[in-house]
Amino acid sequence: MRVRSLSVVIPVHNEEGILGETVKRITSGLGQLGLEAWEVILCENGSTDRTREVAEELARTQPGVRTLVSAAPDYGAAMRAGFQAAAGDAVVNFDADYYDLDFVRRALAADAHIVVAGKGVPGAEDTRRLSRRLVSRGFSWLVRRVLRVRVAETHGMKVFRREAIAPILPLVRATKDLFDTELLVRAERAGLRIAILPVRTVELRRSRTAILSRVPRTLWGLLRIRARLRREGRFR
Repeated sequence: MRVRSLSVVIPVHNEEGILGETVKRITSGLGQLGLEAWEVILCENGSTDRTREVAEELARTQPGVRTLVSAAPDYGAAMRAGFQAAAGDAVVNFDADYYDLDFVRRALAADAHIVVAGKGVPGAEDTRRLSRRLVSRGFSWLVRRVLRVRVAETHGMKVFRREAIAPILPLVRATKDLFDTELLVRAERAGLRIAILPVRTVELRRSRTAILSRVPRTLWGLLRIRARLRREGRFR
């Protein structure tokens, strides 16, 4: 995935406490990757704290940083907006509390259209709580079982060749937690090359969402993705 320019898309919601340091670390790391151009797109969505003000101040004061704002809290919709606005040859999705510039460096050297950060593959180190690791493994199993795909780790960091996913983005209907899941599933079914690189997973804070409460919504969302693929003749 040899590229000259890179866009980093970060959906942000109620992240005023860590956003400034996150952007500082990411922009510093991007400057060391030897790229001709890069940008960081902060996709603020429905925050109830000062995240929007912090993001807009960063866009005013930090070269290469810009901010998109939407009223509704929707992670997937924010990510979609960032991808659509991205100008780089490759697009990276980070979270404010989960990013790794070394992963990006390795991903840009990979022969693939999409590179996924693998939390549970050989060589990876997952420092999260046991409950979080078990939920991640369970979600991966559900994705493979319900959608009949090889790719399973659809959440977390990923690097995309922008021109490769451009025809796929308009087909993705899922928002919330499953936008990137549907995008990866459609990419696999379209024949794009997807690589997985082991990473060390360290989150800057614990999840703020009750994991068990998301299970019914997640299962229903996966079933809806399968139904869409079946209607389109893309599900076998």
